[in-house]
Amino acid sequence: MKTFTSTRICIKPQMSKNNPRFAGRVAIVTGASKGIGRSIARAYADEGAKVALFARSKAELKKLADEIHAAGGTALPIAGDVGRQGDVKRAVEATLKQFGRIDILVNDAGILGSKKEIDEMSESDWDEVMSTNVKGYFLFARAVLPTMRKQKSGNIINISSGAGERHDQLVSVRSVLYNLSKFAVEGLTYATACRLKGTGVNMNAIKPGPIRTAFFDGVPEEEIQRISKAIGEFHEPVYVNKLAVYLGGLAPGELNGASVDAAQWYKLSGQ
Repeated sequence: MKTFTSTRICIKPQMSKNNPRFAGRVAIVTGASKGIGRSIARAYADEGAKVALFARSKAELKKLADEIHAAGGTALPIAGDVGRQGDVKRAVEATLKQFGRIDILVNDAGILGSKKEIDEMSESDWDEVMSTNVKGYFLFARAVLPTMRKQKSGNIINISSGAGERHDQLVSVRSVLYNLSKFAVEGLTYATACRLKGTGVNMNAIKPGPIRTAFFDGVPEEEIQRISKAIGEFHEPVYVNKLAVYLGGLAPGELNGASVDAAQWYKLSGQ
């Protein structure tokens, strides 16, 4: 299994609009109504992919689908909850019925959840975060894998976080549950990738770094500056797009089981 190191980065050339990189490919993006998911969905559509957009907000998905259609792309909005098996099954079936295949899955749907101390949390606090941030990733991966295995190709990309790793020094966390869920995403990615070796399907994770999304709404600017100083500069969601396109375009077995830090990747790749 290949791991992410500087010697194994292979940057493929960006394709022009006349020769889009993802022409003929189909992607499902969860959490597509806003933030990183929305940005990646637009990037994939710009690269020629037919994109199934999944999130809870039907209105926001329709707005994004209209934007993609206006730009000459193809999008299928599907509203639902990633933590509900029935909604996930319906989304995958609708995608296959409409487009006939699935080449890429981006698991992005996530919530911050309760900021309470662990001894003050309720069981429902736990269930809410784990259902979206972990179970949703599992349900969608499980649902698309039969198709990808049959195709002997496919890329599953899990949006993780630096919150899912230990640091040399203890740092404050905004949500214990969010951090817990990202540790789980890291484990899901590695363990599943081990089992996918030789199938033609890759599963990798992206650690975007600090991104200005709704997660940081209401956070005082001084806290933003403190976080930036501790873990890196804040970026807009589009910052993740090139890395997401790279991982979405991997050939079978090219890179599997990696958890790629976006800032490190951009530095090493010169992007």
